[in-house]
Amino acid sequence: MRTPPRILLIFFFQITATACVWDADSLSHEKSRSHDLAQTILGIPEVSEDTNKLQTRIRDLRANPQENDANWWNNLAGAYLRLNEPQKAVDLLQPIVEKFPNDYGIHANLGTAYHLLGRYQDAEKEIARDLEINPGAHFGLEKYHLALLQYLVRDPKYRSRHLYVDEFTVAFLANDDGSGWDLFWDHQFNEQTIEDQAQNYDHNIAAAETDYRSLVQTNAPWHTTARVLATIAAMDMPPPYRTNWDLRADTNFEAGVIYMAQMNPKEPACYTMLGIAAWAKRDYHLAVTAFEKSMALSSPQSELLKRKTDNINYLITRSAEQRRTMDVLLLLGVSIVGLIVFGIIRFCRRIAARVQTSRLSK
Repeated sequence: MRTPPRILLIFFFQITATACVWDADSLSHEKSRSHDLAQTILGIPEVSEDTNKLQTRIRDLRANPQENDANWWNNLAGAYLRLNEPQKAVDLLQPIVEKFPNDYGIHANLGTAYHLLGRYQDAEKEIARDLEINPGAHFGLEKYHLALLQYLVRDPKYRSRHLYVDEFTVAFLANDDGSGWDLFWDHQFNEQTIEDQAQNYDHNIAAAETDYRSLVQTNAPWHTTARVLATIAAMDMPPPYRTNWDLRADTNFEAGVIYMAQMNPKEPACYTMLGIAAWAKRDYHLAVTAFEKSMALSSPQSELLKRKTDNINYLITRSAEQRRTMDVLLLLGVSIVGLIVFGIIRFCRRIAARVQTSRLSK
């Protein structure tokens, strides 16, 4: 798939990170949302919220309070979130969350407000609770919000060697060649190989990290360092969401990572996952663009992503050269066939002419 020139990257779109807002507008917003991979990677801006309409809604809701109705609280908090005023949503919902312990929207909106304020642990608690209430929440995409939060609460070392959709982490790290890599691989044998290597370290992450740093300093072959890094990642405690879901096999995978990137346009982890989604579809140009955007946002995996983009660019160049060679060979083959056909036609015409001359002479 060919993409527009990368100069488009200067148009990074700025939208409010309203992941998992749940109010009266949510259904219509989600039905109309485009989950298009290229649009999200390239930063095509969406239509902004109508602030006047939202302010009017807030005035109307406050003029007619219905404090025993969870929907009233959700619509009011949702309006503040859409206006990018998360602290007002927290001030509104935090005192009444225990009043509606089983309402999905209260927990979703409060968790989203915490997320916007950078309070990832508080946000993770609320989003985990709303998924307990409704496992298929937010049209099947809420679990990606939980996965992202469970990534963001981890320490920097963990974040540097993991993807937030953790099911892809080992494959991403262990493979340093973009060609022919199926990200949705049947990875049983490969994970067993990683487990065997982990046993060599007696599952001692500190020892493996020391070896990894040594390999990097001595410029060891990348496939060696990549395998050690994948081994360390496999020894890390997996994120809790994996006990409930396998997002690699989820039919909403692409929509989920697109949604999180649309809602978190400054989070590099989201663009790394967009690159994975594009790579899995063999959309190599889009994968490179997504990885470059992640690096521009200061991804902790920038060194790794640089190597990935170099490999993919090499693959793209090699493929283009092969296509040109095939085009030349095809043109040559067509020319030869054309000459042969032309020769046969001329021969047949000569034979026909001789037969006609012979008949006329009798």
